[in-house]
Amino acid sequence: MTRPGLREGGVILALASVPLAASPLGCAAEGDGGAGAPGGDDALGGGGSASDAGPSTGTTGGGLGGSGGATPPTPPADLERYLTGADADADVTPLGPGLIVMGGGADVDSAFRWQRDRVAGGDVVVLRTSGSDGYNGYLFDDIGGVDSVETLLVTTRTLANDPWVAARITGAEAVFMAGGDQATYVEAWKDTATEDALMNVYARGGIIGGTSAGAAILGEVAFSAAQGTVFSDEVLLDPYDPRVTLERDFLSFSPLAGVMTDSHFAARDRFGRLMGFMARTVRDGTWTEARGLGIDEATALVVDAAGSGPAVGTVVGAGSVYALRGDAPLQCEPGLPLDYEVVSRRLQAGDTIELPAGTAAAPPQSVTAHAGGIFPSDPY
Repeated sequence: MTRPGLREGGVILALASVPLAASPLGCAAEGDGGAGAPGGDDALGGGGSASDAGPSTGTTGGGLGGSGGATPPTPPADLERYLTGADADADVTPLGPGLIVMGGGADVDSAFRWQRDRVAGGDVVVLRTSGSDGYNGYLFDDIGGVDSVETLLVTTRTLANDPWVAARITGAEAVFMAGGDQATYVEAWKDTATEDALMNVYARGGIIGGTSAGAAILGEVAFSAAQGTVFSDEVLLDPYDPRVTLERDFLSFSPLAGVMTDSHFAARDRFGRLMGFMARTVRDGTWTEARGLGIDEATALVVDAAGSGPAVGTVVGAGSVYALRGDAPLQCEPGLPLDYEVVSRRLQAGDTIELPAGTAAAPPQSVTAHAGGIFPSDPY
């Protein structure tokens, strides 16, 4: 089942390492545009869970950093962190690698149970730049099967390069990036020890996941929302709108090579903008062929990359995953409407897709962007 309490965004309400009891109050809306941010991709809708309003009960001391080696003894003084469970490293071997690409909205229990079955009783780190401990009790108590859940608010490049932070992430068996503002994730984490730590977790068989803004940065090219969000009608009229900010040198996971990801897909009518993003990657020379994954709310694609064959993604949850493929656009120029055709396959719970090739059994549908619109007008 999916849980009705969203844990994607929220407002920072507590200082680092202050062991206060969790507040019973909910917190403000999920949003890529956190305090001081330009108003990012997920600034619409959402809400925090009750547990997202304050720090969790539980230890906040130092400790071992997992299979990545010993952690420096003291966390940085300005780091906000919330720990539920054991502080010492579980020192286990995860059973991945794997990925969770979650579409935002209600969390998908089955995706986190899939993660639980692959972390071998190890440690989970939740990364975010706003909010607080909304995932701690949920993952530790409701999903269970882990040694600890620790939320780290890595809000600056200084924190992202801190040895304690990097070691804490590296030692985890799973890292999940909450919703919020992907612009702050790119700004704070790109080309830092935190980015390296995320890749190290995956390389040693861990699970990397994200929802909403956290899912948007998982593709090889990511919409960074550095100038705020952008809507389908705007991208279709001008794929070079200044708000179409594409990040090409951030995280890189082999199952998502040549793939872009987008969340809240049908609920926020993001089909047209993902087509525009894909067309840009081909027109700008990044790829000769583009693939996209649009993930609905309350839905996730769990990607098992273990073994010698291709990675296999399986859809879980209440909605759909749209797998798009497109070659060179007929027209993708500044100030002109997009003219582009893609093939889309709609996958639902239980359906699978081979990645990064995008091979799936679901029937194909041709979708065309032309004259500022898409045809058919309802591609969902």
